[in-house]
Formats: sequence, structure tokens, C-alpha cells
Amino acid sequence: MQNKKWRVLIVDDEFRIGRLIKKLIHWDEFALECVDVVDNGGTAFEIIQSDRCPDVVITDIRMPKINGLELIAMTREIHKNMKFVVISGYKEFEYAHQALQYGVEDYLLKPVNEEELNRVLKKISDELTVQWRSEREHQILKETISQSRHIIKRDFLKNIIETEEPEEVDDRVEFQGEIYRGMDIKLDYIDYNKKDKKQDKLTITRVEEIVERILKVDTEEVLLCEKENLHIYCLFNYDFSKKKNIKNSINDILIEIEDYLMGFEQYEVSIGIGMERKEFAEIRFSIKEAHRAVGNRIKQGVGRVIYAETIHPGTGEEEYLTEEEKDWIRGSIESYSVDKLDQCINQMYSNYIIQDDQDCSVCYDMAEELVNYFFSQVQEQEENERERKETLSNCQHCYTISALKKVLKNNLGKFVEESKEAAEAESVKPIRQAQKYMEEHYNEKIVLEDLAEIVGLNPVYFSVLFKKETGINVSAYLLNVRMEKAKEFLCNTNETIAAIGDRVGYKDSRYFSQTFAKQVGVKPALYRKLHS
Repeated sequence: MQNKKWRVLIVDDEFRIGRLIKKLIHWDEFALECVDVVDNGGTAFEIIQSDRCPDVVITDIRMPKINGLELIAMTREIHKNMKFVVISGYKEFEYAHQALQYGVEDYLLKPVNEEELNRVLKKISDELTVQWRSEREHQILKETISQSRHIIKRDFLKNIIETEEPEEVDDRVEFQGEIYRGMDIKLDYIDYNKKDKKQDKLTITRVEEIVERILKVDTEEVLLCEKENLHIYCLFNYDFSKKKNIKNSINDILIEIEDYLMGFEQYEVSIGIGMERKEFAEIRFSIKEAHRAVGNRIKQGVGRVIYAETIHPGTGEEEYLTEEEKDWIRGSIESYSVDKLDQCINQMYSNYIIQDDQDCSVCYDMAEELVNYFFSQVQEQEENERERKETLSNCQHCYTISALKKVLKNNLGKFVEESKEAAEAESVKPIRQAQKYMEEHYNEKIVLEDLAEIVGLNPVYFSVLFKKETGINVSAYLLNVRMEKAKEFLCNTNETIAAIGDRVGYKDSRYFSQTFAKQVGVKPALYRKLHS
């Protein structure tokens, strides 16, 4: 399907003839559009040099300033593939013959025949369309191959990162250099409460472009892939002779990324570099070293390149929480104690704040183990799992130990407080249920055991819980309810004292009057008289 129009410029020193030629052309039929009709070669050449440049030029030969042959020769120097159709008179045949030597598509004799003119233009339009489609298909194929190669390289690197034993070298990934080296570029949110996934994606793409452009000058191969929490991993392969250049290139990468990020004030960047490896099987070690190196930004600071060689060797510990710290965590959850949780977090990180000769990347591992253990001790719920993942992600964007501790204390402390509030609300539920029952059934015989059975609790425990929540025991609360209802009936009805006593649960009117007088301070009859 034709979806592109070809632009045509008409040049004839007789403007009237130029306009006539324009009328003869079947523009829509051959997907053509007129750029302009001009009467000299000088103006035509200006248009050819402008952004209105045509695809086809229909030109006379004899014209003032610049003739047709000169126009063709000048144009060929800047646009070799432009199509020309020459219009010539009989006496100028020798000129037309010369024009053919410049590679014009065809020449037509004056007066111009409409059928002949459109035959030539159809042929040119078809050729241009075939050429354009071919170039477009070639470009699409090229982009597809490039994209496929990018995916192959990305997936190959992901496989190296995620598995203990990497695959054999993929034939489509060329490793011809003598040295393998890993890089971990880490972007940290300055404020992780202002995350923007769309901006993250654009930034990662830009960072990858910067890395690939700078490294490809001195490397044999560059592989890139992004991972969660804005880690951008890079594996590059180069020769020994390029070692010095590579180090300079890494510094250039940091500088250019920082320049780019200055426009956002949203991220901090740090780069970790693994040790040089000579064997393909050791690639994964260099990647892990790069990750460990960039983890030390938490002590060394952001905005720098950190080499694995400069990091103090780790202890190799797989578990960081001591049994004592686990006890503290469980105790803080069971007793709803935020203070106890804070003490545990402070103790865990105290050595890393004081001492410098340590691999501080383990601070993130400790945080992960702490968070996972904490949530393993609470009831499994979908909301809790979301909170766990959110806390782990926020920890990965902390680039100081104090910030990491703050995230742990805030997120886990908030969870402890909310759990306490939920537990308290849960314990109050049976009390509210009992109160509601007494307020609706005050005229019936109600004993402690009946209420305990209604709310599903042991009578003794229910009695203790009721007094803890209300400050009075069950019988006192029921008595208050009955007296308040009696006051209401005394003021708002003409019923007898005995009838009101019966309505609030007292069959003996005399006992009701005595109880009322003891509670309120006056007998029912006097209360009615005073408040009528």
C-alpha cells in the first residue's frame, strides 16, 4: 500500500508552460505532490538545498542564470539519487543527449504530451516506491536484529547473575578480549517516597546508552541488564593493552551519568567494579564483587567508583542475626515493644558505624535477614507480604547506615504499633458486645456467666477483661444501665414507680426504690418531682 508521496519541482523559464505541465500531471494517481513551479535554475537550486528538497525535478534546458544541464550537474554533487526529467525542444536535442549522460530518467520533447509525461512519472514513482519500501524493510530488519541481539546479550548476563554455574558462551555473544570484568551501577532514590517508575525506565535507558557508548571504544563486548531496585549490571571484555583506557572510561561514565542526573535531583549514583578475571567461568565472581563493592557506598558515600580490590574481605557468614537478636525481635512483636525493636537494630549496626575495616555491603544483607525474620514471626497476610517487600525495597535505596536504620525502625516499628492497636481493638470487641447486650436486655435477668457464654470467653477471664476496659465490674455496669433507663422513664412517662421498676428488671418495687435512692441519692418519686 502506498503511504508516501513523492515531491516534484517544475522548472521552466516560461512560467506559463510550467503551470501547464503542472495541470497535465495526474498527481493523486501516482502519489505525487508539487513542491513549486519556478522559472529559473537559481531558484530551483535554492529549493533543492532547502528542507523543501524534491524527489523529482522536471526541468527545461535553456534557462537564465543556471541552465538545466548546470542545475543537474550541481545537484548531482549533493543529491546523487535525485530523479530528473528533461523537457527539450527539437533544436536542443544535442543538449538532451548530453543530459542523459548525467543520468536523467528521461527526456520529453516540446510540446509536452500528457500521456507521455504521466507514463514517465508513473515509472519514476513506482521505482521510488520500490526503493523506499526496500530501504524501509531493510531498516526494520536491521532494527529487529539489533533488538534481538540486545535481548540475547541481556538474557545471557541475567543468566550469569542469577545462576551459580553460567552457561557456555553463546555464539551470538562475542568475547574476544583477554579480560572479563563486572560493573554494578546503582541508582538510589534521594527520597524513596517519590518513586516514579516511568522516570526510572527512561533513566535506566539513558544510563545504558552512556555506558555502551563510552565502553565500546576500548572493549570487545559490552553486556548490560537492569535488575530490581535500580541496579544496572554490566559485563565487559577487553585486552590487557586497554587497562588504563578502561579505568579512564569508567570515570567518564560516572561523570556523564552525574551530569545527566543533575537535571532531576531524584537519584544518587554509585559504581562498583569487580576484579579482573581471565577465565570465562569466573565471570560471575567479578559481577558479585562489583555488587559487593557498590554496597560499600553505605559507608564510603555515593557519587564515586568503588573497586572490589579496595574492600575489606567479608566474613562469609550466611546468617547475621544472633539467637539473642532473634529473641529480641520475637519479644518486641509479642509485647508490642517498639523500644525493644529499636535496641535490637541499634545493636546490629553498632560495629559498622564505629569500625572502618569491614565490608559494609553486609549491612543490606543484615537488613534483608532482619526484615524476613520479623515477618516470619507474624501471621501471614497479603498486606503483610506487601509491607515486607516494600520495606526490603526501601532498604536497598538507603546509602547511609543511619538512613537504613531509620527505614527499619520506622517500617517495622509502625507495624508493631499497628499490631498493638489491632490487638487492643480485638480484645475490646467482646466487651462492646457485652455492653450492647446489657443495654438492650436490661429488663431481663443477666448474670456474669450468661454474658461470658454470649461473648465466648471464660467467665473469670471475661470479668477481669471487662473491669480492665471499663473500670467497673459487670454488675456495677448493669446497675448503671438500669438506673439511667429508670431516670428516663421517670421523666418521660406517667407510669407508676412499680411499673418502671419492673421495666428495668426489678420485680420488687420496694427493692427498686431502695436501690434507686442508694445510687441516685433521692427516691424515685422525689426524682420525678424534681425533674418533671
